[in-house]
Amino acid sequence: MTDWPRVADPQWVQETNSRVEAQEKHRASLLSAESTDENALHSLDSTLKKTTAFMKKLKVLSAASVPSLIEELSRLNLSKFVEEMAAGIAETKLKPSDVVPIVDLCVAIDSRYPKFSELILTEIKKGLPLKRSDKITNPAKLRIDLRGECCGIIISRLLCELILCGVVGKDGLQVLGATLSYICITDKGEHINVGLICSLCRPVGWQLAAIVPSPEGNEEVSVNEDALKVNDAISPEHRKVVNDLFKNYHSGLIKHLEKACAVMNVVQKKVKRHERTRGDATVEEKSELETARTEYERLKALTEELSSALGVPMVHLKEEPSDNEEDEAAAMEMDKALAEGQVSLWPDDESRLFYENLIDIKNIVPRSLYKESEERTIEEHELKTSVDDIDVDGLEADNAEQEGDAEILIYITCFKKVSKRDSLQKFFLNLDHLVNRDTTDQCALDFVSNLNTKGYRKKLVKVLFAVPSSRLDLLPFYARLVASLSPVMPDLTTELSSMLIKQFREFVQRSGHERVEEKIKCVMFIAELVKFGVIPRAEALSCLRQLVYDFRGHSIDMVCAMIETAGLYLYRNSDSHPKMKIILDVVQKKKERIKDVRHVMLVDNAFFACIPPTDSAAVRRAQAEPPLMIFIRHLIVDIDEHNVNTNIKCIRRLAWNDDTVAGELELFGISFSFSFFDPFNPLLYWLMSVKRHLRYVYTWLQRSAASEL
Repeated sequence: MTDWPRVADPQWVQETNSRVEAQEKHRASLLSAESTDENALHSLDSTLKKTTAFMKKLKVLSAASVPSLIEELSRLNLSKFVEEMAAGIAETKLKPSDVVPIVDLCVAIDSRYPKFSELILTEIKKGLPLKRSDKITNPAKLRIDLRGECCGIIISRLLCELILCGVVGKDGLQVLGATLSYICITDKGEHINVGLICSLCRPVGWQLAAIVPSPEGNEEVSVNEDALKVNDAISPEHRKVVNDLFKNYHSGLIKHLEKACAVMNVVQKKVKRHERTRGDATVEEKSELETARTEYERLKALTEELSSALGVPMVHLKEEPSDNEEDEAAAMEMDKALAEGQVSLWPDDESRLFYENLIDIKNIVPRSLYKESEERTIEEHELKTSVDDIDVDGLEADNAEQEGDAEILIYITCFKKVSKRDSLQKFFLNLDHLVNRDTTDQCALDFVSNLNTKGYRKKLVKVLFAVPSSRLDLLPFYARLVASLSPVMPDLTTELSSMLIKQFREFVQRSGHERVEEKIKCVMFIAELVKFGVIPRAEALSCLRQLVYDFRGHSIDMVCAMIETAGLYLYRNSDSHPKMKIILDVVQKKKERIKDVRHVMLVDNAFFACIPPTDSAAVRRAQAEPPLMIFIRHLIVDIDEHNVNTNIKCIRRLAWNDDTVAGELELFGISFSFSFFDPFNPLLYWLMSVKRHLRYVYTWLQRSAASEL
């Protein structure tokens, strides 16, 4: 709820205050009304002709006929028709303009016949859902028809007016609360009850939920809370509950609108991208865009209507007119560079052969060896239900021969099982020694040829998944093995990928509970499978997005490991290039917040592994010092016995008044507050001492050489 004062329509303020006064008068009249005794009723006209005529008029009730009905009510004895009057009013189809006169009629009937309030509430409750499990018996009573007339106003606006006028008390308030809860809580998906809620907010929203609707016209006025009269039939606590109910419904509608806007933007970006790259989009894509736009416009209109009725500002969403032109241009530029050979998807030819040239098992191994595993979903053996499926051949054979054959079969089967078990153990031991493409391809052929059973495939998945975190060097070869087996064992690939993604999500949710080595192994395995095409690139980008979102602790290690492994591959693929570029930019920005030097170094290494730096020689040339500075450093640092005199003379001839020269000489402790020729000048003193020392060393070397001769 907004703070006071609020902006409102002056006409609405006037109508609300006048309506509250009328409601209070009705409540006062009902409280002061005395029940009519039997003698007074007997004195009234109870002829069948007039009572029947009254009931016929009641069935075609309208605002124009209410005054005459109230006048006739005071002259007739209708004590036997109270239940029929309640049913007739409850079942009448009313217009919004008929509600106030009908309420006046109900007040007149209730003041004369006290049991009318209970009967009218009972009739209203018949068509109302009071629990979530209830179903609406008459949906027309809770919807607004195409003409804009409220068919169900009798269970919404009329019920509110009856409560505010005192016709129905606490029982009616409970029924209204249950109905409003049902309308709001059970309509979180389609939001078809917006019109019904709006029909309540403007006429009785202030009395019901302390709502001040937004002005519909150009006229508006600022009002304070004291300027609006309050009906005491509903307590402030109940008004707050209803207000929160409507606001929560409004929040759900906004979330639905944001989701529809996001869906429309995605479809619109795809259509625009295809129009730029292919010339035009397909009919299905255009139809999908039109459907998404229609749904968005529908929800937007409902949100505007409900926001105005509740008096809250309308949320403004960003509707993307097209795809990001810069990202699309970057993707097209990368695609062009790959096609022209300016850049390569792989760092070298050996890597390209390793990840692209896989062994074709289907052309090498007979199909009978992988026929069972080639199906993506392995069918379970079902029980036989038909008698025709029972094989009765061989029942007449000799039992002894049959037993002998059985023993031989059992022996052979056991021998084969032992042999396969040994082969499986040997195969698993060989997995730890995969060092190149040939050994990996040979392992794939051996498994398909000799060990391709359902149980062994499950064991292989467990062994590959449980690779030690200290053997990260095996991950590329394991990934190549999985990619080679994928055409003939799709279930193996799916199961391993699902296990890795599930483990990754558990690591993200339970950050800090496992060793970082296990997390690095998981993301590196996923990255290797991505480079082989086993796991989609979109899944890798999704994993990076989850890690970069919480860029701290172990997430930094996982991001760096994944980028170092598959960052270059994702960055140089045209479809994943824009997203990967954004992720790298975010990582570089978040690097400034990192205080750990090790993590900063990891981020830099990962970034340069994905985007190699430019030529180091060019960088050195760009950062080269001026020649004068290099010459000064040479004069001072590269001094020896042969050039000491020359260097001193050159130093004396430098432009001492030049700020550039002065700044360079200050690095070597030269002060300009005294002359260079001062004998106490530290530089001159040092140079002269070096000169004397070099001469002494030179003389000593000459004497040593002469003595040896």
